[in-house]
Amino acid sequence: MDTRDLEYVVLVWQHGSIGKAAEALHITQPALTKAVRRVEAQLGVALFERMPQGMRPTQAGELFLARAQKLRLEYDDALAEMRCIATGEQGVVRLGYSPTFPDELVVAACRRLLRERPAAKLRLRCRMAQELRDLLQAGEIDIAFVPMTASDPGFAVEPLYEDRLVVAADPAHPLVGRPRLRLVDLQDEEWILPEGHIRVRQMLEEAFRRHGIAQPALRVEADFSSTTLYQLIVDSRILTLARYGREFLATGLVALDLDAGELELDRRIGMVTRAEGYLSPVCSRMIELFKEEIVKKEILQWL
Repeated sequence: MDTRDLEYVVLVWQHGSIGKAAEALHITQPALTKAVRRVEAQLGVALFERMPQGMRPTQAGELFLARAQKLRLEYDDALAEMRCIATGEQGVVRLGYSPTFPDELVVAACRRLLRERPAAKLRLRCRMAQELRDLLQAGEIDIAFVPMTASDPGFAVEPLYEDRLVVAADPAHPLVGRPRLRLVDLQDEEWILPEGHIRVRQMLEEAFRRHGIAQPALRVEADFSSTTLYQLIVDSRILTLARYGREFLATGLVALDLDAGELELDRRIGMVTRAEGYLSPVCSRMIELFKEEIVKKEILQWL
């Protein structure tokens, strides 16, 4: 089977239509349709069925396309490995990290790599954790630094450090200074929170349900987190969740003193790669540098 045809059917699957896939590939729709038919003829089964909204995989197509995507990634890995053998350690590091990962750590490790490897290039993406996992699975990035989940099938995961989250408030908030607060003390407050599919939002809501409290009153919802966003709670009674560290302390906000066991928001941050995926020497060196920077900056103390 032609590897190009294999790539074509995978892209039809990913884009959901012949038209969109042909546009992405810069070929005509009839040429792409012929490629799909060639693969189906070789397999003896239909891979797609036409729907009003596009192309949907058949049951056989779902099985084959999942394997085809894996084969395509392994083929790309093999080519990348051969290029590294031919050119030494020159290459590109495609790195993804979630907003929970400290920018200063990314900058420190990347600066060292650029100094050590003058020919190396970096492609950095800051995205939410699930999007990074999708990019990793699709072979579009090599390494991701994200909060770990209970299971990461298809990935190799290495824990790096614990990430401490706190409930943040303006220094003039009436709850600041009160010791051993309980969640029930927060039930009448308004919040800035990430979107509902984000794990920290779910953890907060689960804690409220566990204590029999009405869900947090949402005032602002955002799909990102940054120190700039924290300024929305200055001079207000609005609360938010924040990663405790130097950047947070520089905002002038205060962490509420919640009683032990009331709200457990600590997360484990890990490094994620594709299981059995190829990592070039320069990618491996990038990983080493991140680990060295974590130790050097004593990240567990300042996060």
